[in-house]
Amino acid sequence: MVTNIKIALDDLTVNNIGVLRRINSVVLPTSYSDSWYKDSLVVGELAKLAYFNDIPVGAIRCSLETPPNHKDQTRIYIMTLAVLSPYRGYGIGRKLVDHILEQAKKMFVKEVYCHVWVENEDALNWYQHIGFEKGDLVTGYYKKMTPAGDAYILRKKLE
Repeated sequence: MVTNIKIALDDLTVNNIGVLRRINSVVLPTSYSDSWYKDSLVVGELAKLAYFNDIPVGAIRCSLETPPNHKDQTRIYIMTLAVLSPYRGYGIGRKLVDHILEQAKKMFVKEVYCHVWVENEDALNWYQHIGFEKGDLVTGYYKKMTPAGDAYILRKKLE
């Protein structure tokens, strides 16, 4: 049993971007391009690495979506959230998402949302446990999967 657990978040830099790439490749069912990782370096507080007692074990990468017509609300989209399986259950994913929710409030953003693969029941249940609501089913959302995977949209409205 681990005692004296320290969970810390850190910024993405050119020196640790490979850690994000590695965590994503181990945990997520799809891959991301070099340009996606390069873009991850310029989103500021919307991308973080999580450390468990100084060991990198998780990451989140989001984007700010501002509609061009400004009729719809600006939202934050959770592009990736990944925690290595041995470190799940320690509150690491929650700390990453809470950080993004705090950033949303600072930016006056009223909604944070993501897509979750329909077969990832653990993630679906977890997001709902932390207050996200399951929405529409998007058929064929994960086009790089064979066969293409469907996803649910999960969203959390903020005050």
